[in-house]
Parts: sequence; structure tokens; C-alpha cells
Amino acid sequence: MSAADLARRTTADPLLRLLSHGFSMGCHRPPDAVWRAPYAFRVSASALRGPAAVQRVSATAFRLSAPAVPPSGTGPSGTGPASTGSAPGTDWFAAAGHYVDVAVAPRADGMLRCASLNHPAETAELPLTGPAARAPAWAARPYAVLRSLAAAGCGQGGADLQLNAPLPEAVGLPVAEPLECAVALAVSGVHAGRGGKPPTRPQLARLLRSAVPGDDGLRRAVLFARAGHLLAADGHTHLPLRAPDGATDACLLLLTARPTAARDADTGDVTPATGLATAVREALRAGAWSAWWPGTRPGRSVLLLVPPDRRAAVRTATAEAFRRCDLPVPRLLRINVVDAARREA
Repeated sequence: MSAADLARRTTADPLLRLLSHGFSMGCHRPPDAVWRAPYAFRVSASALRGPAAVQRVSATAFRLSAPAVPPSGTGPSGTGPASTGSAPGTDWFAAAGHYVDVAVAPRADGMLRCASLNHPAETAELPLTGPAARAPAWAARPYAVLRSLAAAGCGQGGADLQLNAPLPEAVGLPVAEPLECAVALAVSGVHAGRGGKPPTRPQLARLLRSAVPGDDGLRRAVLFARAGHLLAADGHTHLPLRAPDGATDACLLLLTARPTAARDADTGDVTPATGLATAVREALRAGAWSAWWPGTRPGRSVLLLVPPDRRAAVRTATAEAFRRCDLPVPRLLRINVVDAARREA
């Protein structure tokens, strides 16, 4: 599929059509390419152990434990056995079946025009060489990445970019690392089409690590993930996502507490964190195998590993737990474990 006619393809993903149309309207030309990068998330080592038992549930944290599952698989290149050097108890990473999208066309004046469907009033024109300009908050990290790419000799001519990150931040899946990977792949790719040599994905991973602080495990998942597999922090070891009983039909659900007005902790009112912890306890009682935070810190979202035949029971149990706490019913989002970032057009 050509990026130039993506907006008119009735069979294309509606989000990609909207992105391509927005790019064409804002830049007065169609994009040269459209890239799609998956949101990524952590998979706690405890999530691979089951059946899970809750040791502690409080308003802000919980902890799970049970027997471990040994890793196996091949490296990201698929050329041979994977390293099994991931230390026991360390987290794994995976790519979710929800995406950030980037439409791009190259420039030759050394400038970056950066726009976002999520921030339509904050389009920015930014230099890629020389003194850095002040970027909008949502564009600061992609801008830092592309300046580092230009300093390394790739994409110095500049680019027009249009971004889209459809999941709200409240869902709890980190967006910075997928966007950084997407813009780096998109800009290096379109300039390679003009005769340049794009960096490899391992080179991009190293460049991203030096460009801006972030979670390298999440970036590796965006760049090297495989459908149905987890990726170790070393970036080489893959582990099929399986149920504790060895079945391959495990289901992942992202449970997210809806925002509510702040309440005084001294009054004894129930908070969203308390509701989330209560819902986790009820989900495990309803048959979920395990639960963990998708990021490095507790937040408003929890990932649940659920048997397919207990999915409805878990949904009902978590909704009832929030109702009993007099809180809005949480969102439950199905998460598929998918492949790494790819060019769509």
C-alpha cells in the first residue's frame, strides 16, 4: 500500500487513514511513509508463576508468588539459540496490540515540522542542527531523538512528521518509548530512500539509550518483539507467553481505574487505589492466574493473566469490586502480544 493514497483506501485501518489525511492537510503533500509502533509493557517475573497467591493487598501495592517457568526460544534475528542469561526474578517485556503511528516525508532544509493529532494546536518547527529550540512537552523526547539521529549523520535534512497516540495516558501503557522508536525508524527510513544508509535496529536501540533517559527494556520490545512472546531485558531471549498449565491460550486484560475527584485520605473515603487493589483480589478469586503493574511503579492500571474461560467472570468480579467501593466501573482492555514496529505504507 502506498502512503500517498492511504487516506483514500477504504480497506485501510481508520486510524492510519485519519493520520495520512491529517498529514496531507497540514503539510500540503502526502506522506512518503507511515510507521506503526506497538505500545510496550513490563511483565513481572511473578506473572510467569502460577497459580498465583496473593500475599499482600493494600491500597497501593500487592505481591504475588508461586513456582517459576523456565525460559526458552531464539534471539531476535531468528538465527540461533537465544541466550538464557536473563537473571531469575527479573522482568520481561512485550509489545501490545495497540499502536502509535507516525506519518513522515523528508525535507532538505534541516528543519523538523512536528504535529500531532492529539495536540492539534501545538505544531512546531524545530532545527535538527545548531542550538536546540523549545519544543512542546509532547514533542520534547521525539525531538531529542531526532537531533541525536542527525548528529550521527542520519536524517540531517529534516522531516515533516504527524504523530498519533490513540490510547490516553490514563490507560497506563507508556507512550514515550514507542513514539521515540517510531519517529527514529520513520525518519531514518525515508532518508535511506534518498540514498542514505539507515542504522540497524540494534544501532537505533543504542542511539535511543544515549539520546534521552527512558526504559531500555520497553524500547527493545518495540524494536524486537515477537507475536505471542515475551522479551528478556537482555534484548535476545524470547519466551512464549503461556498459561501456568502450559497452554498457549492465555488472555491478558489491562484493568484501569477511571479518574475520580481527589478525596481526603483522613476521612476514610475509598480511593481509586483501594478499589484497584480490591478488584485485583477479586479477579484472582474469580480465576485470574496473576496480576502485576505494567510499568516500573504502581499506578492506575494492572495487567491480569486470565484463562479464556474465566474472562467473563473476571470482568464481572472487577466491576462489582469497584461498585462496592462506590467508584466508577474500571476499563478492561484486551491486550494481544504482537510483533515489533513495522512500516505500514
